[in-house]
Amino acid sequence: MISAKLIKSLERRGFFLELPEYNSNDELIMDILKQNNPRLNYSLPTLLNEPFDYKKIILKLTKEEKTEFNKAILISNKIYRKEKIENSLGKAIQDNKITVKFSPEEFRNYAEAFAESQLKKNQQGQKIIEKQSKLRINLDLNKGLQVLFSPAKIKIMEKIYNHEKLTNSELKYYYRAISNINKSVLNPALQDYLRVVEMTKKETGAD
Repeated sequence: MISAKLIKSLERRGFFLELPEYNSNDELIMDILKQNNPRLNYSLPTLLNEPFDYKKIILKLTKEEKTEFNKAILISNKIYRKEKIENSLGKAIQDNKITVKFSPEEFRNYAEAFAESQLKKNQQGQKIIEKQSKLRINLDLNKGLQVLFSPAKIKIMEKIYNHEKLTNSELKYYYRAISNINKSVLNPALQDYLRVVEMTKKETGAD
């Protein structure tokens, strides 16, 4: 089995392995409990607000694992109530008569791990949104450039934008065929004129 240390090291270098996924939330929960790792158990509140089969899981656990599972359920339920997260743990606790004690320190450890995971999840979501937004901006930019400029002109402007040095022939071509278009596009009077045209086109039946 490939170690987590090796996988993370490869990922930092841009090499991602195609690894098998868990078939169900039940399977993932059981695998976590089977590791007998208290630190790993702190991840359970991120899973227990998704559907799982309590009776199916509990049958495959040892006595110690059952205790840890029930403890995680009770702690998760308390965390969810505190954070006002919708879930069905209350019904599972009532139906299966789950009762087990946990210390304030255990609750604090679980709660801190859950808060950290939610923060990272939100940050990751924000990064995805920013990436998608950047892609949309680039797509709009490319569409606009293609309307006004030929591929050869776009290539020269990309070199300038990226601070790459132009050849003498490229520089001459820029001033002869590109510079005047750029100046026109940047002209505030032209921008105002085109804005009025776009705003009033419906009145003229231009649509």
